Amino acid sequence: MSMAFGSPFGSSDPFSDMLNRFFGMSPASSPPAVQRVPIGRLLTESSHELLNLATRKAAEDGTSDLDTEHLLWAATRVDPSRGLLARGGVDPDALADRIAEVLPGESAEPSSEPGLTPAAKRTLALAHARSQAAGVSYIGPEHILGALLGDPDSGASRFLRAEDLDVSKLRG
Repeated sequence: MSMAFGSPFGSSDPFSDMLNRFFGMSPASSPPAVQRVPIGRLLTESSHELLNLATRKAAEDGTSDLDTEHLLWAATRVDPSRGLLARGGVDPDALADRIAEVLPGESAEPSSEPGLTPAAKRTLALAHARSQAAGVSYIGPEHILGALLGDPDSGASRFLRAEDLDVSKLRG
């Protein structure tokens, strides 16, 4: 795979490099035995913003792991996921505050490159599957939020259940 045009995730930013490593598309890794989907190329601008906010939050907290709680925290900051949460009866700002309370506090030494937890990887893979099922060629924040809702064992899903989110109101 040629890297002449940047990383397979569409840019040469640190977040794309992290996605490359964790999804086995790093130039240092051996060629994949199966065709892998360059998920970063499918992300909308607002999804990139969501993932960058989540990465920044994890780094500020000094954790080495970007988990589903970081993704949900970032989803409260970016539309359309922010609007979907509000439509479902959740106050996005209050939810963000509750999530921030349980995340590690801001560290004097931020983590340089938080990695994706297995749950966060599953969320991104499920977001891709949801976008395909919807018949669209992109992954938007709404797909990431749907994926967070779809993993009942994730920390983010526990937050959403505690909020009494009305999932029926999320559908158009």
